[in-house]
Amino acid sequence: MSSLNPSLTKDDFINSCWQDVVNSSERKDCFDYDRAFWKKAQEAQEVGNLRNQAVFAVLTAVTSAAIKPESTEEFFADIFKNLTDEQLNFLAEIAPEISDPELQARVADILWARQRNFRMAQLAIPAYLQSATTLEDPDQWSACADRIERALRLSCRIRYQVDVVVAHIEAVLDRYQGEDPLWLSAKLMELLQEHELGEPVEYAALAEKAAISAELAHDWRRARTLWHIKAVWHRMEKDYSKERDASMLAAETYVKEAESALKRTPPSYLGASRFMQQAVEAYKNIRGTKEETADAKAKAKEVHRLFLQYQEETRNEMITSSHEMDISELVEQARNHVRGKDFQEALFALACLGAPTDVSRLRQQVQQQAGEFVASHLFPIVMMNEMGKVVARQPGFVLSNNPEEAEAATHFEMCRNAIYYQNLQAQACIEPARYQIYLEHNARINDILEIVSNSPFIPPNRKYLFAKGLHAGLTGDFFTSTHILIPQIENSIRYLMWQRGIITSGLDDSGIQNEHNLNSTLYRTEITSILDEDTLFDLRCLLIERAGSNLRNRMAHGLINDGEFMSPLMSYIWWFTLRLCCLPILIHQQQVEQSEASNDEI
Repeated sequence: MSSLNPSLTKDDFINSCWQDVVNSSERKDCFDYDRAFWKKAQEAQEVGNLRNQAVFAVLTAVTSAAIKPESTEEFFADIFKNLTDEQLNFLAEIAPEISDPELQARVADILWARQRNFRMAQLAIPAYLQSATTLEDPDQWSACADRIERALRLSCRIRYQVDVVVAHIEAVLDRYQGEDPLWLSAKLMELLQEHELGEPVEYAALAEKAAISAELAHDWRRARTLWHIKAVWHRMEKDYSKERDASMLAAETYVKEAESALKRTPPSYLGASRFMQQAVEAYKNIRGTKEETADAKAKAKEVHRLFLQYQEETRNEMITSSHEMDISELVEQARNHVRGKDFQEALFALACLGAPTDVSRLRQQVQQQAGEFVASHLFPIVMMNEMGKVVARQPGFVLSNNPEEAEAATHFEMCRNAIYYQNLQAQACIEPARYQIYLEHNARINDILEIVSNSPFIPPNRKYLFAKGLHAGLTGDFFTSTHILIPQIENSIRYLMWQRGIITSGLDDSGIQNEHNLNSTLYRTEITSILDEDTLFDLRCLLIERAGSNLRNRMAHGLINDGEFMSPLMSYIWWFTLRLCCLPILIHQQQVEQSEASNDEI
């Protein structure tokens, strides 16, 4: 952002009628303010009101970024690094005059992060709590919880009004008595535990009440979290027997969730086996001496036997239907496929919803079409972009007498047809299921990080990048997901090849080692030992084939416009990445469990 011109004063802020913008906003949060402030800045520019334009430009900059409550001050400062000293001084002048707590908290927090203005940090804490009260909603709990969390972290950081923030948290917990339907009470108790605050005996009872309620609603993930919270309260009061009891109840929720998965129509052995595997680990990890954990270890062996049985049934779920249906049926089936599931199970279910393009079937279709519609396949096809430029030309034609020419033309036509099927799968299956998960779960990046962190497809130092990209796609932000995930796919292919001893870089005449890109790695003969034919075809077609979507090369050269980033194809590449990350986890778990089972027999 450029320096303010003209320089702004408190009077400019007051005269801008910024309060009207806030008052007209239905929801009192910075996300909604940002859009309204930006619009006001545009209106001021159109009429030549430079002062109002400058005021609203600053307010737009202040409210535009999403702030995570767990972020450090350094991270905050980096987000708002483009605010000039002149603008910061203007914000410091107006901060005490801002009557809206949401906006005041944001401005004061920025000034604390950028200038280490202790007075502003003090101002931000009660403002965050007031904003939390305004936004408090047990059904849309995250906005309230985020502001309380930021207030607590800030108060602990500067050792100011910690007791006030704790009193606010306790008042909210007391108000709901564990009967809120989602995560607000759980989140607030976790905050207290993190800072070793709160009354363990009182809140252990509250956590138990909430956990039982969650189990009655078959909300197993929330119940499990609440049993863990209860266990931590008991640990804080040094009642380790009750801690173990609560941990056993937490582990039992995995078993109950597996049972629920098997009661569906049809039964989900994929989900059941994953929950049973987690139950085994939960029982094994219960704290205590050998004698104190004997029941837990016995339960782990019992659950392990069931897990191996369920695992054998998962293969039947890893298939796709080849029947053509009306798209409305597919849409409803896709929603039902993930509806009502735990977040992790829903994400795995989406990863297994469908499969990459069936190469052999696609080849048969192209050859069949060429035989049925001879006239349309007698001449090579030319593909043009939106500006009329030729971007691909079919090498020969499918009905050529030259086998090599016919094969090249067939492959070209297969890539073109694959785009249609990929778009259809995204519209009929992936998008309905993705949106259903988005509606049901308030997932954060860390929730996805927990799922994909053990994926063999992801290099150890790229876990957060994948989680960030997958989270963006889950929320429908395909601008972000596409830009993050495509380069990471490219790196992961090199990583998989490197693990198998395959050289993934070249050496030029100057002794520079250049990494091979997808245009070469996906055509190495060794790649067929890593990726199956259908997956390899989809990767080539999606990312580097001129006759296909060619997303990797087009994105790298800035050839994708705004509209294309919102196309179903971007949803497909997001889902395809999710599948690459999730399916190896299941295979890896099977290998580990089979090995453990063999060792147990020995």
